[in-house]
Amino acid sequence: MRRFLTSRHATPWLLLLPASVLFAVFFVAPFITLGINSFYDYGRMTGIIHVFTWKNYEKLWLDEYYLSVIGATFRLSSITALVTLVIGYPVALYLTVASPRAKSWVIALILSPLLVSVIVRTFGWAIILGKNGLIERVFTAIGIPGTDFLHTEAAVVVGLVNVLTPFVVLSVATSLQSIDPAVPLAAASLGASPLRVLSRVILPLSLPGILAGMLIVFGLASATFVTPAVLGGAKFKVLSTLMYQQAVILQNWPFAAAIAVTLTLIVLIGQGLQNMAAERSRYGASLR
Repeated sequence: MRRFLTSRHATPWLLLLPASVLFAVFFVAPFITLGINSFYDYGRMTGIIHVFTWKNYEKLWLDEYYLSVIGATFRLSSITALVTLVIGYPVALYLTVASPRAKSWVIALILSPLLVSVIVRTFGWAIILGKNGLIERVFTAIGIPGTDFLHTEAAVVVGLVNVLTPFVVLSVATSLQSIDPAVPLAAASLGASPLRVLSRVILPLSLPGILAGMLIVFGLASATFVTPAVLGGAKFKVLSTLMYQQAVILQNWPFAAAIAVTLTLIVLIGQGLQNMAAERSRYGASLR
């Protein structure tokens, strides 16, 4: 044992040991406990009933109301990831050609939403998008009355895009900076237009950064609570707000655990779909 600990092969394992212990204690063990609790029954008079049952998952996956909540969560996360990519990719492209001074200002501007409390930021958007807010006054001034965006899915997307765009920008910018500058120059010297260089060379090579950024945004958007609760209102339900209702208000911990497990599965499914899309894009790019 002592010989193994002092050997060169033990060094990587010893370096990984603290992080592995923290991961096991604070993620694996709680998630296993959560999964076990999701198979328990619940009664209003008796509380948690420690008997194995599929009741919670049958209720969540077969009831039309809860299926609509799952669909709303997946749709909200997907739309948020796509919108942040559309907004963040041009900014990341600019960062690759900007001067150091301009780059520092752009990065400070992009990161500024992360410096504000999520509650303060969300209520700020509620004032802007709500009744007699800035958006309604602008639309009224141009002759489009009755434009109250608060308590809609669009309002939730706006609030999430505001804070999650930096993750896409930084991820894509890192991927773009790793591209050899000679590669797009070579494509341009062979007669490719700037748009063709972007679509056939730069975009496929930056796919790892795009995938990483979208996965981060998808995971954070699917698990966020404050933004859907404030900007979406009581009628707009996602799994995070439903989980809060079941765990805190109704005290139905087994059903809330089943919702948490389902939310994790949604993130994993989204990750798998985006990985498949990235692999197909790389394969298509290699054939061109």
